[in-house]
Parts: sequence; structure tokens; C-alpha cells
Amino acid sequence: MNGYVKFETPDGDVLTINADRVSFVRRYRGTDQASAVNFEKGHYIVVKGDLESVMEALAEA
Repeated sequence: MNGYVKFETPDGDVLTINADRVSFVRRYRGTDQASAVNFEKGHYIVVKGDLESVMEALAEA
């Protein structure tokens, strides 16, 4: 799965994100426990993890 990263949502669901399609990552609603991953068309998914850990996982993909 080259270019894909597995994350977990705050609800516990597991999902896979294509790192090449990510536009930016930001902190989600003032908490350090979740990050919002934004895609090309303005859609975003909330995943568990602080901003630094999510960015490191995407960079390694």
C-alpha cells in the first residue's frame, strides 16, 4: 500500500488515506487529540492523533 496511511477516527473506525491527495492537516476544534485531514476538493476527515504525529505518518508514506 505505497502512499496510503492507516488512521483511526475518534469513534474507533479504521480508515486508509492516500497521502498524495492530502492538501493540508490542521488541529481539529481546539483539541490536541484529533486532527482534520483536508483533501483536494475541500472535504476533510477527522483522525486521532496530534498534528505532529499525523504529519509524520503522512510524510513516511
